Amino acid sequence: MASKSGIIALFLLAHSILLAMMIFTFPRINAKMGTEAFDLQTFGYSQIDAMQMIHNLDQATTNFYIFPQLFFLDLLYPLLLALFLSVVIIRLSNLVNINPNRSYSNLFILPFIAMFFDYMENIFIWQMITNLKGLSPSVFKLASIFTQMKGAFTTLSWVVILILIVVWIKNKWKNKKHAAIAG
Repeated sequence: MASKSGIIALFLLAHSILLAMMIFTFPRINAKMGTEAFDLQTFGYSQIDAMQMIHNLDQATTNFYIFPQLFFLDLLYPLLLALFLSVVIIRLSNLVNINPNRSYSNLFILPFIAMFFDYMENIFIWQMITNLKGLSPSVFKLASIFTQMKGAFTTLSWVVILILIVVWIKNKWKNKKHAAIAG
């Protein structure tokens, strides 16, 4: 899967799902909530904000948020994104000759941690929008934390990719320079 064609295929699959969410589901949900959906609140939200957002939802939008957003598109997207980011990390790690026995050779796991937090976020969002009256404050707090952790681990995955790209370019430039001197 870490081949160029595998990476391109995963990129296209993941980002076509993201595009569908950004064009079809999030605008409808955001319009009813009066702000960005929980999934898009990178820095989390308070219980008061969450309750206000939920009170703005009608039953049709709640159902739409549950399906297709949470339990179709947002099941596919985190998995496809994790696979994409992971294979990019693996490919770049191989290109820069990272020793597989080093602890940092397992950086390809980071996107799957983000995926786990995304799935936990989905479960808690579902709980919030379907059972507002019976929820404890900890549900809102955990949902917000899962949203923040998803964002943090996704960002960390991209940072790892950027660092690996810089190392790869630097190594490539250094090897080209040495080849020119030797030749």
